[in-house]
Amino acid sequence: MKPRTHTLLMVTSFVPVILFKVVARTGPATLGQTRIAALAGVACALAQCLLSRKLTKQTTYLERAFLAFLAVATLWVFVMPEGIAMHFVTHSTSLLYIVLCLTTLLPQAFGFDPFTYAIAKQWYPESVWNTPQFRTINLHITYVWSALFLAAACSSFSGEGKPLFSILVPLILVLAIGLPFSKMYPEFYLKRKFPARPEEHALFEGTARDLISRMPLGFNSDAIPGLSATIQFLLSGEGGGDMVLSVKNGQCTFREGRESSPTLTINSSAEAWLKIARGEVDRPKALMEGLFSVQGDMALLMKMAELFRPPATDQSPERNRFEEKLDKEQSSVKGGKESMNVLAIQGSPRPKVSNTEKLLQEFLAGARSEGAAVETVYLKEKNIHPCVGCYTCWTKTPGVCVFKDDMPELLDKVRGADLLVYATPLYNYNVTALLKAFQERMLPLLDPHLVKESDTYRHPKRYSSGASGMVLVSTCGFPEVSHFDGLRQIFRHIEKSGKIPLVGELLVPSAELVLKQDFIRQKAEGIFKAAFQAGVEVVRDGAVSKETEASLQQPVVPVEELADMANIWWDSFQKDTARTSAQEKKLSQDMRLLLRGMALTFNPSAAGNLKATIQFDVTGRQPGAWFLSIGNGTCTYNEGRAPAPSLTIKTPSEVWLAIAAREKDGQQAFMRGEFKAEGDLSLLMRLNVLFGSQ
Repeated sequence: MKPRTHTLLMVTSFVPVILFKVVARTGPATLGQTRIAALAGVACALAQCLLSRKLTKQTTYLERAFLAFLAVATLWVFVMPEGIAMHFVTHSTSLLYIVLCLTTLLPQAFGFDPFTYAIAKQWYPESVWNTPQFRTINLHITYVWSALFLAAACSSFSGEGKPLFSILVPLILVLAIGLPFSKMYPEFYLKRKFPARPEEHALFEGTARDLISRMPLGFNSDAIPGLSATIQFLLSGEGGGDMVLSVKNGQCTFREGRESSPTLTINSSAEAWLKIARGEVDRPKALMEGLFSVQGDMALLMKMAELFRPPATDQSPERNRFEEKLDKEQSSVKGGKESMNVLAIQGSPRPKVSNTEKLLQEFLAGARSEGAAVETVYLKEKNIHPCVGCYTCWTKTPGVCVFKDDMPELLDKVRGADLLVYATPLYNYNVTALLKAFQERMLPLLDPHLVKESDTYRHPKRYSSGASGMVLVSTCGFPEVSHFDGLRQIFRHIEKSGKIPLVGELLVPSAELVLKQDFIRQKAEGIFKAAFQAGVEVVRDGAVSKETEASLQQPVVPVEELADMANIWWDSFQKDTARTSAQEKKLSQDMRLLLRGMALTFNPSAAGNLKATIQFDVTGRQPGAWFLSIGNGTCTYNEGRAPAPSLTIKTPSEVWLAIAAREKDGQQAFMRGEFKAEGDLSLLMRLNVLFGSQ
């Protein structure tokens, strides 16, 4: 039922008493006329209640009060002598509004819902009915209606029943003040109580799914000490999915999937939740307007803004200052020194969704937490003509390129930066073509003369202004960090010849697996934290520590495992020449990759001293035999059959893949006989715990 219908019903609920008053007081106002008015009024009130019941499945306090009042009026004028009966008619309006005033005050005094609840429940989703904000707002609105009805009673009584004071003035109070106030006050209250605080969009790049996966980085355990809870997100649309945040022992972890009994469940579109996270819409107002719905602990929902800071934050001493510094102007002074201007040159051909972008934004968030002013330039979005080597910028128009594209503006930004950050995926052991073109077009910043320093000649800088340091951010699919050697050599030569110190190298191998694929995403949290720490260090200390650089380069997956998985992944392309599925879904379409992924997401803390072997005998589209061996806190993937497995799972490949993709519920599929299990069935029940997001 639309709110417009509810509003119309509320307005028409006044018709019965208006009809009674008009008919009773028109003309000579005889007792017979009054009785007709009473019968017409009570019939109209009864019709109103029946209509409301049919359309909204309930009646309001207002409708019931009108019906009761008119029923008493009908009984009064038929039973009482004419003199007393007419006296009631004379003061009926005053008596009516006194009754309505009491109707607004008494219910909550006796533990019932406030006067406006029935109407408010028709305007707002059921998920908000039990929130403290919903009750507070309705109590405030109810007391305003109490005052309006009392004012209407006083107006009618002082006007001695004249239509101006008994009908027109009360209608003005109801229609011009009561109804608009009831509609506008909730938004006013929520804006005052929970003011929306817009956040930097750079903190929320990517999808809602990316945002939630990074929420543990900003978890504030001090907000609710001792909290133990699970928060289930069910986000629809692009960038959404089923995700769970688990809070226990002062820690927060992320996994994908569904929790059997979550403390709080949030249903929303991915787009709406991203807007809420960015502060474009405050959470209570969005809930009242039905942009998302919840089930479970509403108090936990109201504390989420305190529990989770922007996703790049953490509880380290440096990051605890993050939100405070976001409120400062970028030109703020810190310790008597102007804030650092950081310019990031992002050279990925997939600028907003690349692995390099994810790593870069964590680094910039760390720099911002130390008061730096940051800006990202996405070269894919710029018009940059390749350098043609005409040397016009050195001869005819010194410092000015012949091409009038986006590069002159970018050169001005480079000159104004204190730190240059070059972010590029590794393409052919080098920078991307986009970044190479940008670097070539930086020639106007150099003077053509050759100057010897030590044993090497170089071109001096044309301008005294410019960056005093640079940072390299890069990712690659290879498992070894040595594949960055050629790229590192290029930037070290730029450091030597251009006199710009290379103060940090953020190099992440195996990025295509570690930073992107769902089943390994949890293992990337340490990498994101290290990238954030690198941003802190470069602003605070002037350089990224070698320890932080090394933590970024540590292999998350054994080299042999990664190579095997990559080869299987590429084989799937060769077999599927049509390529109708998205690349990101390939890993969930091959049993070998799925089982390898299960081994990689093995949770040793959940396993304890468990020693077991899980055999998979697979039929269907991809038949085969594989087993997982668990022991000494590790899990390994094996091909073939185990001699004496603890648990044997016999399943068609398409069934197990559907369970892994959460298209099927594992327990229900087992009960329906879609797959079979032999041996230790308690081990089957523990798979969700033993294997991360599986």
